[in-house]
Amino acid sequence: MSPIGITLALVAAFAGFFVLAWRKLSIVARLAPEMRWDRPGERFGHVWRNGFLQSRMIRGDRRPGLMHAALFLGFLALLARKVQLIAIGYDASFVYPGLAGGLFATFKDAVEVVVLLAVGYGFWRRFVEKPRRLEPNREAILILSLIAAIMVTDFAFDGFRFAKLAAVDAGIAHEAAFAPAGRMVAGWVAALPPGAIDVGYHAFYWLQMLAVLTFLVLLPIGEHFHIVTALPTLFFARGEPGRRVPSVDLERVMNAADGEEVAVGARTARDLSWKDGLDAFTCTECGRCKDACPTFLTGKPLAQKWVHDSIKHHLLEQRDVILATPTADAPDALPSLVPDVIGEDTLWACTTCGYCESACPIELEHLPKFYRLRQQRVMMEGAFPHELKAVFDAYESQSNPWGLSADTRGDWAKSLGIPVVSSPEAMRDHEWLYYVGSAASFDPRGQKIATAFATVLRHAGVRFAILGAAETSTGECVRRLGNEMLFQALAEPLVGTLNGLGVARIVTTDPHAFNSLRHEYPAFGGHYEVVHHTQLMARLIEAGRLAPVPNVSRVVLHDPCYLGRHNGEFEAPRTVLRRVARDAPLAIALERDRAMCCGAGGGRMWLEESIGTRINVARTEQLLAAGPGIIGTACPYCAVMIGDGLKALGRDEDVRVLDVAELLAASLAAAAPTPAALR
Repeated sequence: MSPIGITLALVAAFAGFFVLAWRKLSIVARLAPEMRWDRPGERFGHVWRNGFLQSRMIRGDRRPGLMHAALFLGFLALLARKVQLIAIGYDASFVYPGLAGGLFATFKDAVEVVVLLAVGYGFWRRFVEKPRRLEPNREAILILSLIAAIMVTDFAFDGFRFAKLAAVDAGIAHEAAFAPAGRMVAGWVAALPPGAIDVGYHAFYWLQMLAVLTFLVLLPIGEHFHIVTALPTLFFARGEPGRRVPSVDLERVMNAADGEEVAVGARTARDLSWKDGLDAFTCTECGRCKDACPTFLTGKPLAQKWVHDSIKHHLLEQRDVILATPTADAPDALPSLVPDVIGEDTLWACTTCGYCESACPIELEHLPKFYRLRQQRVMMEGAFPHELKAVFDAYESQSNPWGLSADTRGDWAKSLGIPVVSSPEAMRDHEWLYYVGSAASFDPRGQKIATAFATVLRHAGVRFAILGAAETSTGECVRRLGNEMLFQALAEPLVGTLNGLGVARIVTTDPHAFNSLRHEYPAFGGHYEVVHHTQLMARLIEAGRLAPVPNVSRVVLHDPCYLGRHNGEFEAPRTVLRRVARDAPLAIALERDRAMCCGAGGGRMWLEESIGTRINVARTEQLLAAGPGIIGTACPYCAVMIGDGLKALGRDEDVRVLDVAELLAASLAAAAPTPAALR
């Protein structure tokens, strides 16, 4: 081997790698600051589980996950082999010493066989299985081919090396005894003339080094840069679902001095955080974010992969502008992210269901970025879908999206004798405050759910009350639509009402209110124990306070996004269903953390769908595939959306949509007479 040759090759390759990597990382370094250094111990544990052990990768989709885990762990294991090859470039007789070297040779051969099998499966997926989420990708084919070439040339190099040197070098002979694949190749080539063996020895060494160093230089160019950035990205990951919308300091915005610019949301690339940039450059383009994405599956122009791809290309195109410091003479010339990089239809298509984030094996983030883009469009540009004007006005004037009189908010409960709490003393007489929410207060479908839940609580002897006309909207919907000013205008009075009454425990039938009260209201001084109605009903059953009688069959459950993915609650509704149904809940492909959204989240309830298939219809078709008689829900918005889906498909006569509370109330009615107050 040539020490000069290997030195020059290494210098050139590493120089190319660092120059190309810095082309991207220098952009990341210039983006907006964001604190991501807290909880280091927890973050390292996260990297260990989801990075080195690949647990999230394997859990999400087993066969491709195992394939990727084999490639990743093979990459780590073979780093020691590449060190050995570099050392061989300076000393042809170099081996790892003693028994350790022999065991390493066996381990190395086994790993390379596993990696070749994984590469073979990778080609099979792309050319035979062709899953919908995978797009044609020449870089992926090139990288798979390079990995295969590295493995094959390593076997060949070992074979020629053992054939050439094992007879004259005891160390290499010892290694050959432990390397079954290399020893087998050596047996094949041993009969060749010495000159041919020498040529093969040098040729396969340099072919392998060329493949390895080419792979190194290619890494920073495309999506396989994630081999370098994935572990840091996991370290800096948020580590929880995107259930909180980034807040806006409205006081600072309103009190800004003349000429002072206070950023609201994200307008240009310079407003993106460095983590947003790192995510864009780290996206593996695996397409897992599409598998249950309601927008991708229904033909909308939105998938997390596409968003990251658009941002990545934009950052590279605008690199010189981003790296330059804006001055009065040379102001920032960056174009707006919306609509120049991310289209309006893309921005407003998102239901904020969180599937893409939960499916991403390296936990890339999507929702905070979209929330900030919406904040900029709504609060600074006044640019939003025309349907939202009436929605915002209705929330502002009547604290509900229908614009119905706020004074009638508790009218649904008047005939039921449900107490309305009006003082801290009265609140102390009740175990729970039932936060009803707008849907269950004003929508006829939601009112049936509220009535059923009240029936259940009465059967269990639970002391509860409502706020009636004093209840106002949590503002969750308008916050996710980008109207942070209106959200805070709704949240602060509600916090004042709840705190003024001394409310400590809240139960709600609305997963969106549940999420907002639980995770977003503490930032505004609202600290409460908040549970979803399915959680409380499950507790009451398990405590023996409710004794339902199984009276229904063939029930399939639609998991609400803001109960399931955003808050990790999948069991409570199933606990109830298992007690009210004669058989187990029916299973479908897209359920639990893979459940597809009904289409109502993120304010989409109030927007028309003019592109592709209607999300609620597509979701209803998925649920109908199980052959149910009843579709169970745990959200008043889901009940409306799935009900409309059944009507659109002409199945509303033979399949019913019922909230878990309605099913439990009917089951209890079959077991014992309904209290007179709720007949």
